[in-house]
Amino acid sequence: MKAQAKDRIYWERVVARVVLIVLAIATAQPAPSFAAEKLVVVNSALNMLTVPLWVAKEKGYFHKYGLDVDTIYIPSGTMGMQAMLAGETKIVAADGSSVVNARLRGAPVKIFIGMVNFYPNPFFSTPDIKTYADLKGKKIAVTRIGSSSYTATTMLMKKLGMEENRDYTVLQLGSTQNRLAALTKGMIQGTTLSAPESVIAQKAGMKVLISGVELGKLGITIQHQSANVMESSLNGEFRPKLKAFAMGYLEGVRQVYRSKENTMEVLKKYTRVTDPEVLSASYDETYQAIDKEGALLEAGIQAQLTDLAKTDPRARSARPSDFFDASIINELAKEGFIKALWANK
Repeated sequence: MKAQAKDRIYWERVVARVVLIVLAIATAQPAPSFAAEKLVVVNSALNMLTVPLWVAKEKGYFHKYGLDVDTIYIPSGTMGMQAMLAGETKIVAADGSSVVNARLRGAPVKIFIGMVNFYPNPFFSTPDIKTYADLKGKKIAVTRIGSSSYTATTMLMKKLGMEENRDYTVLQLGSTQNRLAALTKGMIQGTTLSAPESVIAQKAGMKVLISGVELGKLGITIQHQSANVMESSLNGEFRPKLKAFAMGYLEGVRQVYRSKENTMEVLKKYTRVTDPEVLSASYDETYQAIDKEGALLEAGIQAQLTDLAKTDPRARSARPSDFFDASIINELAKEGFIKALWANK
């Protein structure tokens, strides 16, 4: 009995020591400045350009800064903007075009992270289209009117001397996946596609009529993808959450640049594309288009305003800086957060 009592006392002391050690470790860990909070983020595309958002979620980077992020897919930046204006989400990861169009109409919305600051998606056509001129009288698809794909497509066609309705017809088909299916079935003759659908299109025999590089040379330098919020969210009690989101997202960007393998795994999960060759080519084609620092640039917004000014007088007096707020990204840069992320490449 005495031996049993001694054993019991011994193990009680061991357990007590373990508990103390665990408590010491727990209290030594830096805690987030606020409790983990549920945050719904809308994303408007299922592609490589969106993957840092999913990587940040999967790797726990958002939770590291006190956020429990859920991502919801809505297949258009315009529709995502409507959801935000209705109060259904605080952040929309979508095209900058939706912000420009909405703010010109009086909506108090702004961009606070630049995710992709130019339009990198090649323009595809069916194999029978040999030259730009062959697109006359044809059907060209976009996600929705006012979206990034619409803005880029109509800007491109104008550069080629063609006007919507007069020379070609625009169809609103929603997601990249829908447009790829329509292209391969011959229901449309042209559309822009992002990876992995751009890779799948090439494997299916579709033609890269105008590459992403050529789009840039033609001046199609719009603000393609960004994190967008209500202007009121940038101030007051919600601002720390936006800063935490930016920190988690930027860690996701770093991980995308550092690990092709992990990025492919996440891309596979969220896009449900399983072909390893397609996933690998998608990464190689696209990852460098993602801005490393979330920088906010005026050039892409100015290009959109210049184009809109031809038909919308409100765009003529608008300044690019009216459409974004760089204060959070600037804070992170000033505090050394961004530099530290990339210190050990």
